[in-house]
Amino acid sequence: MVENVGGVNRNNFIDRNFVRQAEEGKENDRSFADSLYEALDGVNQTQIDAEQAADDMLAGDIENIHQVMIKTEEARLSLQLTGQVVNKVLDAYQEISRMQI
Repeated sequence: MVENVGGVNRNNFIDRNFVRQAEEGKENDRSFADSLYEALDGVNQTQIDAEQAADDMLAGDIENIHQVMIKTEEARLSLQLTGQVVNKVLDAYQEISRMQI
């Protein structure tokens, strides 16, 4: 059996602490609800940023209309994506509730 090929020891590829690290990592995992709240907060923040950019443009603080349009489009797309994800989740829930046990 070859122990050292090309100067690399085969034992370097085995992480004996992998199982222990995975068990310790479970304590740091976020719940689904936390992930959902974080995603919705991100969408809300893009909406707030777009509104603030529009207000700044109207006040004369922003000269470049492209920045405002980019932020507005980003907010619109993130809101549309959120709506589509919600629709897919509801469809999946309805499909699961129709299953017979």
